[in-house]
Amino acid sequence: MTTPGSATLNSSPLGKFFDDVGRVIGEKDVSLDLSHGALEGTQGERSYGDSFSSEGLHAPTGAVRPSTVEEVQEVVKLANKHKVHLWTVSRGKNLGQRYGGSSCVMKGCIILDLHRMNKIVEVNEELGYAIVEPGVSFFDLYDETQRRGLNLWPSVAAIGWGSVLGNTMDRGFGYTPNGEHSQSQCGMEVVLPNGELLRTGMGAMKDNKTFALYKGGFGPTLDGLFYQSNLGVVTKIGMHITPAPEAYASIEVSVPKESDLVPLVGTLSDLMRRSIILSSPSIANIFRLALTSKIPKVHAKLAQYMKPDSYVPYDVLEEIRVEQDWGFWKAYFSLHGSVEMLPAVMQTVQRAFSTIPGVKIESREFPGFPGGAIATADIKEEEIPHSGIPTLAPLSILDSRSEKGGAHVDFSPIMPPSGRELYEWYLTAKQRTIDAKFDFFADFHVYPRYVVGIELIIYTLREEARVLNLCKNLLHDGQEQGYMEYRTHVRFMDQIAAKLDFNDFAFNKFTVRMKNMLDPNGVLSPGKSGIWNEGISLLQQSAKI
Repeated sequence: MTTPGSATLNSSPLGKFFDDVGRVIGEKDVSLDLSHGALEGTQGERSYGDSFSSEGLHAPTGAVRPSTVEEVQEVVKLANKHKVHLWTVSRGKNLGQRYGGSSCVMKGCIILDLHRMNKIVEVNEELGYAIVEPGVSFFDLYDETQRRGLNLWPSVAAIGWGSVLGNTMDRGFGYTPNGEHSQSQCGMEVVLPNGELLRTGMGAMKDNKTFALYKGGFGPTLDGLFYQSNLGVVTKIGMHITPAPEAYASIEVSVPKESDLVPLVGTLSDLMRRSIILSSPSIANIFRLALTSKIPKVHAKLAQYMKPDSYVPYDVLEEIRVEQDWGFWKAYFSLHGSVEMLPAVMQTVQRAFSTIPGVKIESREFPGFPGGAIATADIKEEEIPHSGIPTLAPLSILDSRSEKGGAHVDFSPIMPPSGRELYEWYLTAKQRTIDAKFDFFADFHVYPRYVVGIELIIYTLREEARVLNLCKNLLHDGQEQGYMEYRTHVRFMDQIAAKLDFNDFAFNKFTVRMKNMLDPNGVLSPGKSGIWNEGISLLQQSAKI
């Protein structure tokens, strides 16, 4: 079999695998190299792997693109037959260096690209749920609700081109009241490593009508086994969706001092625990506010520092803050409710934040009418998509360090939500970042009982070695402070797993036993989240390539 730009394959196991898969899914959906077949990236590329990396240590060998569950089953069975390794992606939009894109932990895997499985199986307005395949993007689901005129606000991640299913399976999040995606998932269909098909929860019964309604099912809850794992290929999930509210308000809360992060986070999480705030708040720092502003004077002050091997001094950021009358921190969230409820909730929120000296509260209110539903068309695209309108706007920051093809990586630790722990960690991480000559870009996300303290680091390819060293230092500091990431780039999956040391690494030993039992040939995503078959290490696998 040949494809454009590729030589005829020989009789190797890999060649036989590609030939057999081509007969199942069609030759045009088999890529014998990395040059073509992926969804378009930020630079117009359609190649597989991590376009933001120059090392190639996590580069795949090729890709296959099934379009049905039955085709996925056949591909997995053929991977077992020929003893080749697959790396599953839904749309491959885990944005490159942020978490890895379509690169893989173990060099040489074949990308199992599910973006052609793009059916929205069902959207139920009355009960507020959807069932989707892996290739369905946040744009796709939003567009479907708009096309049908449904009074639903699907949750959307920061960048709307990603997969609803893929983001959920990596425990990603959005901003509506159903923004904690792993908690909104209900019902799952999975192709197991031997090619068998499994449905979890109520879906374990054929034609059960509550597949996407009741999360528990009968007996053990199996869904968690397939989050951030390599124990199966998830081909469908149910997702709960927020009904369009009668009344809505978009809120921004700014506080002037760096140390005000403590009461800001503490107040947000308290209001969430008491179900006053139902959406998923996020917090930006002064650097992020300046970088994403549309004010020419602000960008003129940043310009001389926005280049490789440089960062914006904090006295410059303070000067900008004072001139623009901004806060050092700004929280974004929204309020939802009936027309009678929303004014009372607004008063409660204002009273809670008024205890912080110098606080500023701004709002855009959509009061609605009894029995009605706010249309997202009336709200239009927001800076933070609390109403579920997808956007690609955040991609504009990637080239902010004066070079095209800029990259970014996230460091994403989980901490308690009092604000004290986050502030202590932030001070350490900020200094580490400055010492490495990068800017600290805050993308903190607050929940009732935890905070995701995301630091987004923007860099150029020439700074790759330095940013990797910074990430290693942040990992070390986090462990010293008692925290770890909830999600990471493929480069760091083994390093995170190496920190799961309770009871002599009992968790890792358990996942190895599960992997050996379910996937004895190790065909699915080897090394995902640090999960390997027994006796296999990244070093040993790399030596076979």
